[in-house]
Amino acid sequence: MRLPKILLQQWSMMVRMPTNWSDRPLSGKAEDQLERAGYSIHAAHQIVSSHTWDDSVVFGLMGPWGSGKSSVLAMIAEEIEASAPGWQVVRFSPWATGDTAGLLGDFYAALISALPKRHRRGFRRSMGTLMQAAAPAISFVPYGGAIATLAGSAGRAISARKPWDAEFNKAAAQLRKLNTPILVIADDIDRLQADELLTLLKVVRLLGRFPGVVYLLAYDPATLYRTLSNADVVADGDDSAARFMEKIVQHPLVVPPLLPSQLLARLDAGLEAVLATCKRAQLDSVRLGRLKDVYLSQLATPRAIDRYLADLEHHLPLVSQEEINDEDVIILALVRAAFPALYVQLPQWRDQLISGHTDEMHVVNGRIERERFDLEPLLSDLPQRSRADGRALLEALFPRLAEERISYSPVPEGRRICDSRYFDRYFAMNIPSSDVSDVEVADAVAAAINGDGAALSRLITRADFERTTLAIGKAAHICGKLPVGPDGDVARLAVLTVLVRVLDQVPRNHRSFSDPWVQALSWAGDLANHLSETATKEELSRALDVGDLLARVQVVRYAIRDSTPMPSCVAAVVADLNTPLTQAVLEHLRQRDSAPKEDGVGWMIDFLINVGDPQGLRAGIAASLNNHDFAIDDVAARLVDRGMLMGVTPRYELMSFDQESFNRLAPMRPDPWYASPVVDVDKFDMSWANRRAFAAGRAKQPPDQQKPQENRVRPELE
Repeated sequence: MRLPKILLQQWSMMVRMPTNWSDRPLSGKAEDQLERAGYSIHAAHQIVSSHTWDDSVVFGLMGPWGSGKSSVLAMIAEEIEASAPGWQVVRFSPWATGDTAGLLGDFYAALISALPKRHRRGFRRSMGTLMQAAAPAISFVPYGGAIATLAGSAGRAISARKPWDAEFNKAAAQLRKLNTPILVIADDIDRLQADELLTLLKVVRLLGRFPGVVYLLAYDPATLYRTLSNADVVADGDDSAARFMEKIVQHPLVVPPLLPSQLLARLDAGLEAVLATCKRAQLDSVRLGRLKDVYLSQLATPRAIDRYLADLEHHLPLVSQEEINDEDVIILALVRAAFPALYVQLPQWRDQLISGHTDEMHVVNGRIERERFDLEPLLSDLPQRSRADGRALLEALFPRLAEERISYSPVPEGRRICDSRYFDRYFAMNIPSSDVSDVEVADAVAAAINGDGAALSRLITRADFERTTLAIGKAAHICGKLPVGPDGDVARLAVLTVLVRVLDQVPRNHRSFSDPWVQALSWAGDLANHLSETATKEELSRALDVGDLLARVQVVRYAIRDSTPMPSCVAAVVADLNTPLTQAVLEHLRQRDSAPKEDGVGWMIDFLINVGDPQGLRAGIAASLNNHDFAIDDVAARLVDRGMLMGVTPRYELMSFDQESFNRLAPMRPDPWYASPVVDVDKFDMSWANRRAFAAGRAKQPPDQQKPQENRVRPELE
């Protein structure tokens, strides 16, 4: 929303946003920042020149709420007091009283207070009679100060009441004699209830129509006209109400509206001041610039801008700039200021706003697609003229809402509100207990790179699945931006060392698509896969050797899980793993049914068959069978695939037999066991004896001719 720089500099010299903003109007022309002093001076001279001793005169200062009416009133009063000797200026606050009788009493008290003290006594007696005639109940209203004295005078006047006209003429004559022009300022009369407003208008045009008195009424015409229409004083519609007010106000004045350039300059200068106060980086935002018309529409008065900036100044420091996107905070603050009812609904539509769709399905051109999220119900409570603005703000915050078709494009960078990991921060305005600080994760990664892995280990091994997954994802994202080359290799190997050391301590969550252990393993694989050609086998081995053999296998398997060519150091480590893996699998087979169920033998076999060299294992199995160290059904038991059944308590189920891998490892010689029948077994029993029973009848003798087998990944690894 930037203005040309030279214009912005000129305006920023004038616009100074207070650190602690309040809605206090200006006290005089010296504080004027909006170039309204000239208008106020001219209005003051017009008021003075219109004065007459034949009648009262009524001026109306009109402008929307927040447009600066009170400040203009202050500058008018200041100019009259300075340039028109003999004038008395009094302020009357009609909305501060509790009822119409009190309003009448306060009005007359304010009028009396404008007179010289030595001349008030006689005028007060006349005023008491006028009050009693206009509102007899005034004597029963408890007042203090000048009002109490006035009410007492009214009570004493009951016994000697004279015609109202006679008392009015007497009071008017006294005012002429005093030769003291009076300006009565009544601000915010649009705040009055209907009966109070009608009483005030009656006071001004009938009961208070004293010669030499000038009234200056300030109000928002739209609000005042609506009050008159609702009170059935006028027919529905602003035109009728406006004509009614024309009978009351002879001289209309209008608060000069701010030009778009003035509004934008005030907003820009104020925003820069807020960012500086909050110690945030200054912005040069294309996204904010596209919302210029929305800001002009919703922040059309000085008060609206200042309230918005004050709200932003309060919220912005609550979360570090490294934890949140300042542009999103700035835009969301406008939603909160302009559309509070819309703002409070956003959290309940979190998933739909972020994704741009609902869970509903429909068919489009023969394809099943999700239903796009319709914003209209959310916007329906906004005024019709503001709905486009509300939509523009939401689409700026949640870009998938603006896409023509449902998209699964990557989430924008920068801790945006449209990222499900950060959404809650924008409404809690802190780091929720379910969240993980980006700064904390970044510091932990930096410490690990420098040799201290304690903080990173704590983050990725705690039992809270959700927070652990968040920490792993954020740490992996940071590592993904490490440079390519020797410096990046040193950093990756340092983090990999920490990760391999605690891999077996990372919690498992089989009931979730976001298993922290799988996420950690994927991260470790990426670290190894992104090593450059300058990294050596020895360096990678040192990082992997802090874990056991299974951890090394798992990390390397994930490092080469796609078609990307593996770094030479990874290929060298793969070759080195063949011998220890072969020995570990053969030892597992020799233990037969007493072998541990969860020691990852499936990972090891899969690695040798699909990544390493299975020939050593094939030869070792043949030799061990000849030595009767184990039987062919023990080999088959290790190749029974299992699957995870999801539920309240997830558990494994025996699923199928991997004949293809069996062909790669078992000798081609016949064995009576192949003729065993298929039997029903407890598919939830993971013992090796039960797996042997499951394989019986399903395992077939390997063919005489071994054909090359393409690499593949087993469906489920132990």
